[in-house]
Amino acid sequence: ENAFYIDFKNGNGTNFPGYQFFPETIPSPQIQKSLLERLRMAKPPDRILNWEEIVGLSEDEWWKENTSSIVQTPIGGKGTTDKLKLWFGVNNDRRVCAHGMLGAMTGAGKSNLYHVLILGLAIRYSPEELRLYLIDGKDGVEFQVYRNLPHVEVVSLRSAPELSRSILTELINEKERRNSLFTEVGVRDFTSYREKGQPKEKLARIILLIDEYQELFESDKDGVASSQILQLAQQGRSAGIHMLLASQRFGAAGMLNQTAIFGNIHLRIAMQMTLSDRQALVEFGREGKRLIEICNLPGKIVLNDASGDDGSNQMGKVAFLHSEQIVSLIKCLEKKAQSTFSPDALPQTVVFDGKAQPNLIENPNFAYVLNRSKRYTPEEWEIHVKKPIHYGGLDISDWFWQEHPHLMWLGQEYKVRGQAKIVIRRRMGENIIIVGNASTARYGMLLSIICSLSVTSEPKNAQFEIIDRSIPGTKWNDTLKNTCDLVLTPGNFTFQFYQKSKDVTGVIEKLCGIMEQRLKSEEEELLNYPSIFFIITESDRVDELLRKIGDFGKTTSLYGEKFKKLYTEGPSVGIHIVTSFSDIGTMKSVLDERRDIEYFRHRVALEMSEDDSFTLIRSRQASQLQIDGPLPVSAIYVDIQRNNSTRFKPYSTIASIDIQDQLKGIGENLKKWS
Repeated sequence: ENAFYIDFKNGNGTNFPGYQFFPETIPSPQIQKSLLERLRMAKPPDRILNWEEIVGLSEDEWWKENTSSIVQTPIGGKGTTDKLKLWFGVNNDRRVCAHGMLGAMTGAGKSNLYHVLILGLAIRYSPEELRLYLIDGKDGVEFQVYRNLPHVEVVSLRSAPELSRSILTELINEKERRNSLFTEVGVRDFTSYREKGQPKEKLARIILLIDEYQELFESDKDGVASSQILQLAQQGRSAGIHMLLASQRFGAAGMLNQTAIFGNIHLRIAMQMTLSDRQALVEFGREGKRLIEICNLPGKIVLNDASGDDGSNQMGKVAFLHSEQIVSLIKCLEKKAQSTFSPDALPQTVVFDGKAQPNLIENPNFAYVLNRSKRYTPEEWEIHVKKPIHYGGLDISDWFWQEHPHLMWLGQEYKVRGQAKIVIRRRMGENIIIVGNASTARYGMLLSIICSLSVTSEPKNAQFEIIDRSIPGTKWNDTLKNTCDLVLTPGNFTFQFYQKSKDVTGVIEKLCGIMEQRLKSEEEELLNYPSIFFIITESDRVDELLRKIGDFGKTTSLYGEKFKKLYTEGPSVGIHIVTSFSDIGTMKSVLDERRDIEYFRHRVALEMSEDDSFTLIRSRQASQLQIDGPLPVSAIYVDIQRNNSTRFKPYSTIASIDIQDQLKGIGENLKKWS
C-alpha cells in the first residue's frame, strides 16, 4: 500500500543528497545469512501500556464501587482507545461470568497480569466489599508482596497440595454457611441478599486465585480436589464466590469432571503458549486459536468471557506495573484501611509459606488480640474465645474464666485456619513437655508460649519462673532472656529468670512452699491466686534433678522428688510446669518414661525415631513428620487425655521476620496497655 520505486542508477524517484549507492556491491553470503538470522531473532517493538492511564484511579475515587452484582476492573487496552476488562458476576445484559481460567507459558507476563488484576480490584472495592484468597501452588513469589494488602484473606506460598485442598474445603464451608444465611432471611443468592441490605451480617464477594492449579491434583487418589472444584464451579457464584485458575495450559492431569467444571468457567484467558499447548486447546474456537498464535510478546492477551464462543474473543495488551508501584500501592491501601476501619473490623490475613517456619506476629488470632487498643479482661476474653471461628473467635466452648484457663499458641497447622494451641486449666496433669533435637523450633515454641500468655492474660493473673539451661554460645541461648526483657518487662509481668544450675534448687524450694500454702487454702481463696508458669529447659544439665542408678534401677533424687511433687500436685492449684528436652534419652535422665510423664497431659514432639515416638506420644506419628523433606520443620501436639493430635509448623528462633523485631513489636504493644 502506497508503495513507490526508487531507481538509483538513473536518478529517478526520491533523492538522497549526500549518499552514494553502489548496487553492484553485493554482501557476501555469510553477511547475508548473519543479517537475516539476526532479523529473524529480533523481537518486534513492544508498546508498554501505562497502568495509571489504563487501570489506575486517583485516591479520592478509591473504594467507591460495590460488588452486589459484579466485580470488575480494566486490565489493559485493546485497539487504540478501548479498555480490556475482566469481570465476574452478572453484567447489565444479564450475562453471567462465574469463574475464569488462564493459560500462559513462563515469561508470557502472567505475574504482571496478577498484579494488575489484584490491585485494579483493590483500589475499586473496599475490603468490606471484596476478599481475596491467593494460592501459589509452586515455588513462585508473585503473591509474597500481598501479605499486608487489607483485602487479602489468605496468602499461601509454595503450597503443598494438602494445604491448597484445605482452602477449597474452607470456601465450600463458607458457601454452605452463606446459603444457610440466605435461606434464613428468605433470599436466593448473594445479589438478592445484598439488595435486601445485608440484614444479618456484611458479606464480601470472594475471589480465589490459584497459580499452578494443577498441583491440587497431586497425590489426590480419591479425587477430593476435583470434587471440590466442581462444587465451587457449580454453586460458588450464587454465594458470591469466584475462582480464577491459572497454569501453563488449561487442562490438568488427574482432574476429574473436567467437562462439567469447564462448563461453568465462562472466562477463558490465554497469553503466550507453547505450540503443543495451542494445538491441544479445546477451550477456544478456530478464531480464538489464531489470535492466541499472534500472542508473541509478553503481555499480549486473548480474553473470552462467553465460554469460548468464537465471536466473543477480545485481543489486547495488559498494562504494566513496576515493582515500585506495587509496593507503593499496597502501602497506600494499608494506610487507608487503618484510617477507615477499626482493628477488629476486618479479618486478619492468614499467611502460609510452605517452605518456611511461620511468624508469631502473623498468626491472625494472636495479631487480633495484640492490635487491640486495650487488654481483654478475663470475662471479655471468655466471650471472644467462645465465638465461632468465622466471627473471629476461637470456637472453644468449654472456656470458663473461673477455672483460670490459659491459651498458648505453638505454630501453624497444615490447614488454612488452623493455629496449633494448648489450653491449660487448673486440673491434675496440666503440664507441658516438648521433646526434639530441632532446638530452634523448641525454643521458638517456648518463646511463643511466653508471648501468648503475655497478650492473653493480665499481669495479675500470670507469673513466671524461668530457668534456661541451654548451652552458652548456641543460637538459641539468649532466646528466653530476650523474651523476658523485650516482652515480660514492658508488659509489667512478675518473673524471675535464671541460667545457672545452682539456682534450680532454690526455685524448686520456693515453688514447693507456695504450693503447700495453696493446698491449705479454701477453694474461693484459690481464685485470687495468679497462675505460675515454671519453665525449665535442658533439666538434664542440672545434677540435682538427675535420677540415680541404684540396686533396683534408676531412682529419683531428693530434688527430683520435690520437682515431681510440683508437677503432680501443682497444676490443680495453679502451678504449671513447661519443660523441654533435646531427646528422649535426656528426658529419661530426669523423668521416668512410664510413671512421670503421665503427669504431662500436653506433649509436643519433633521428629524422632519410631520407638521414641511411641514412648512420648503413644504412636509412630513423630517418626513421619519430615517425610516430605527437612523443611519446613514439623511437629506434632498430642493431648494425651483426649487422644487428639495436631501436626503443625512450629514457631522458630529463625524466621522470615527477625525474631528480635517480632519481640520488640509485641513488647511495644504491651507497654501501651500497661
